Amino acid sequence: MTNLRFWLLASSAAAVLAAAPGAALAQTSTTDSAQLEEIIVTSTKRAERLQDVPVSVTAVTADVLERNNVRELGDLVKLSPGLVINYGSQPGNFSINMRGIGTFSNGIAVESDVAVVIDDVPVGFQAAAFKDLIDVERVEVLRGPQSTLFGKSAIAGVLNIATAAPTKEFSGKGMILVTDDSEKRAGFTVSGPIKDDLLMRLTVARSDYDGNLKNLTTGKNVNGSAGFTATAKLVWTPTENLTLSLAPRYNHNVSSCCASAITELTPGLFYQGAPAFPATLTLRGITFDKNNHFVRADDRIGGGNSDVFGTTARIDYDFGDGSILKGHTLSSITAHDRWKMIDFQDIDGTDQPFLLGFPVASPSGVNSGAHIDGYFHADSWTQEFRLTSPGDTRFRYVAGLWYAKNDLDRYLNRGPVLQLARYLAESTNENYSAYANATWDITDRLSLTGGGRLNRQKISYKFDKTIFASTVPGAATTHQLFGKSDEDDAFTGKIGAQYKVTPDIMTFATFSTGYKGQAYDLVSTFDARIAAQMPVPPETAKNYEVGFKSSLLNRRVYFNATVFRADYKGFQTSVTSFLPDGTFLTFLNSVGQLRTQGVELDAVARITSNLRLNGAFAYTDATVVDFPNGPCNNSQPATADLPLQPAGYVGKPGECYRTPTTNGRVQNLAGKRLNNTPKFKFNIGGQYDIELPGMPFKGFVGATYRWQDDVNFSLSQDPRTIQKSYGIVDLKVGVTDREGRYTVSAFANNLFDKRYAQGLGNGTSGYSNPAIPTAQGRTWFPGRDAFRYFGARLDVNF
Repeated sequence: MTNLRFWLLASSAAAVLAAAPGAALAQTSTTDSAQLEEIIVTSTKRAERLQDVPVSVTAVTADVLERNNVRELGDLVKLSPGLVINYGSQPGNFSINMRGIGTFSNGIAVESDVAVVIDDVPVGFQAAAFKDLIDVERVEVLRGPQSTLFGKSAIAGVLNIATAAPTKEFSGKGMILVTDDSEKRAGFTVSGPIKDDLLMRLTVARSDYDGNLKNLTTGKNVNGSAGFTATAKLVWTPTENLTLSLAPRYNHNVSSCCASAITELTPGLFYQGAPAFPATLTLRGITFDKNNHFVRADDRIGGGNSDVFGTTARIDYDFGDGSILKGHTLSSITAHDRWKMIDFQDIDGTDQPFLLGFPVASPSGVNSGAHIDGYFHADSWTQEFRLTSPGDTRFRYVAGLWYAKNDLDRYLNRGPVLQLARYLAESTNENYSAYANATWDITDRLSLTGGGRLNRQKISYKFDKTIFASTVPGAATTHQLFGKSDEDDAFTGKIGAQYKVTPDIMTFATFSTGYKGQAYDLVSTFDARIAAQMPVPPETAKNYEVGFKSSLLNRRVYFNATVFRADYKGFQTSVTSFLPDGTFLTFLNSVGQLRTQGVELDAVARITSNLRLNGAFAYTDATVVDFPNGPCNNSQPATADLPLQPAGYVGKPGECYRTPTTNGRVQNLAGKRLNNTPKFKFNIGGQYDIELPGMPFKGFVGATYRWQDDVNFSLSQDPRTIQKSYGIVDLKVGVTDREGRYTVSAFANNLFDKRYAQGLGNGTSGYSNPAIPTAQGRTWFPGRDAFRYFGARLDVNF
């Protein structure tokens, strides 16, 4: 059925394209073909040239997204070195990091540190943002605290995504992509006038990727996803001053993420210590090495089925000559999104009914394995009223009122017998805020910028936890009910100055603050002790930046640089750990203080009209300043092997210790690097257009190389979860006709087949043997292009 739907969509795209072979093609051009295009961004909630904005921002335009075959947020890390994606145990707990800062949590009542904003509407629950990106005009990666303009979920940065607008002339495009590892994509867009004052745009896309791990039991690949997305825009301009738009959207996604393959396991172990289930049986046919891409599971190994329904209604009114607000624009932006996901995970990673022999001391006799099933719901409303002043005056400003409400719930059912847990968590957060941001041109060269945001947050939760009398199937149950509400007020601001050394070189310096509200740790470990400690305090930040932006050699070179330093207090993050039986646990922590500092460089150059080069570099020194009660790792002494220190004792940095008040062993992480944050990371690339005299088309060849330093995936500094530095080369060749109507390309990603992981685990995955107390194991979660693959793509415009 999946393949049938894909090819039906591909056929539809081809039919639409074939129906209009003589249609005019909308094109853009510059007066000098060797000049770089002017890039317009909305990073300050008004349209401005990228080179004029005193913000550390990378703008990824539609042509760059297409050249790099970007499908989803995870692909953007190839293009922006300061951006990192953390992958969790299932799609509901993915997270986005910038400059090393990003919240990872399994709970629904912890907001993200990086906001994802699509057409001026923030995504209410970050997991809902991990879907196919279609018909995107531009992605702006704003680094550092952006709370003044974008609110409390933007304390580390913003992904500001703008989709394409309807066109005044009829036009369209279609795309088909296939790869040799079974990825398929197809999509088409049509745009144009319905009548003179009513424009429309419709985009439909389908994607399907099986994954790069193979389940030997079912014969199917996993760690892939399939998606169907449809978006539309209607823009009505009934008068010269008034514009109304409506943008409905829908996405359906089926994911088989997130399985990890075992790369190392001590011989002679049994699953859950049961002699009837040795690893040689449960993992038969699997060779443990760094290249292992095989797993076993009798159930669907993991992932979720999600749907997003949403609509944005926007009204823009431009005040005319007779108004005191002449030249101003008043905007109303109303949005509603409803996201739901049904998730599933095989937690034993075997295809055997191991519960027949588990627990070893008193087998349950249950003829099955163990799994997790549940669901997420997120219902989000936002309303913004915004007043934007004219952009051609010495004093410019934007001011607004903001309201948002998110209702979320999470049901989890884990078992039977193994890791038994069940709960229903409900959470609501409401936010009211007022903001303003202004720029004053004191002279033609010197400008001052300042802004502030006042925010009130109201949060509440209900938690219904099932208590099982025993792990025996059918045992009696009782319920523990918890609930609470809190509110908090905060002010964030930004001040800065920018100076134009020349009309083409601008320098800037800014100071900004950030804020993220209180949170609740609503996960399976939630109990009366944790409830008494709620809420987790807010997270705050102070950020300092100095930089410059330059347009050189008659706009043939853009070169931008930023130096930054930010201090975060009360950083909210979940620390992960694995129990010997393979149980994956998270505990929400408020880290005393973090510091991230570094340098970011972005450059684009058009060497000739046929040769374009680009590059980006990030040096990020992200460390813990104060976290005396951090987690220990599996390579450090067990609790029983540590002497009991007196109350109030704090170990030296890197020391694992315990006291009467630490609830087990803890580690002083002061001075340690943040997890999954490369200190050095860069990418370079280019494209060369090849003239083919006498032919109706011209050729092109492009290549990119990205490299990153070592990272440790564990905040606990586990020496066995370090991904060594690596570099990846991608290559692309193709032809395009001289009028831009079609492009045919072939590509190779990870040309030299370099292995790398997007996650590493140190543990035996539930395998043990009392006779081998020093048993070890390790797992890896491979990236999409951790194995080389080839593909082809066809783009048609009309």
